[in-house]
Amino acid sequence: MSRSNDSFLRIGCPSCDARVDATVPPGPGIVGSEADEPNPLRGKDAHCDSCGHELELFFY
Repeated sequence: MSRSNDSFLRIGCPSCDARVDATVPPGPGIVGSEADEPNPLRGKDAHCDSCGHELELFFY
């Protein structure tokens, strides 16, 4: 059995205030400007099960 290192998030839908469960993969986070390689901003879509509103999650 494999385990995921994804972080589990509970966010509120801006349209109907229902709880939306989402996960984001692990990442390096924000690194200072002195880093050799920039960490790009990534995104992931989630949908509200109550009203169907599409949410976009952005993370490093």
